Amino acid sequence: MFKTKRLMILLGIFGFLLVGCKDNSKTENAADDASLSRTKNDTDNTSSSKTKKKTGAYATITFDDGRRTIEMEARSQQGILSLPTKFEGNMTDYKIIVIIELKDSEPLQNKIYEKGAYLSISNMKGKIPLDEKYQSNHNKSEDGKRGHAEIKITSISKTHAEGTFTGTLYSKSHRKATIEGKFITKRKKE
Repeated sequence: MFKTKRLMILLGIFGFLLVGCKDNSKTENAADDASLSRTKNDTDNTSSSKTKKKTGAYATITFDDGRRTIEMEARSQQGILSLPTKFEGNMTDYKIIVIIELKDSEPLQNKIYEKGAYLSISNMKGKIPLDEKYQSNHNKSEDGKRGHAEIKITSISKTHAEGTFTGTLYSKSHRKATIEGKFITKRKKE
């Protein structure tokens, strides 16, 4: 009787371990991919949810195939305000990082910058959801066109920077991505 009781307890523990070790990676990745990838029609039909995201920092990235759009709501932001002439910021959602850089010879102010503006998007880790790094200044399209970045500062001080950005970025393999978004960055405490 005692051995049977032990055997039943061990089988119960083993059963719980088997259920707990079930491979959910396919369903989790599918859910992640579904939340990150939408068709153009889905993006157009979700304008109300998109508007909700725009109250904070966000980025919308559309790829050249026209079928995949990533809507990134920034969970983390960091920035370096090297006033008066330089701003560097990055925003992440634990999968993608967007780098925003702006350098000018004059003190930065509330206006639109194209010269000296730089944007980059890449993975934080792994191959999901991007397989390449996209940059506005370093890579070109197949026909030799350079990318483009525009950063609009709407508010800047010694302690924060806020604004919007848009751009056309290319990967090393000449694939194109367009990006637009909003940043709200506070200076790191030193």
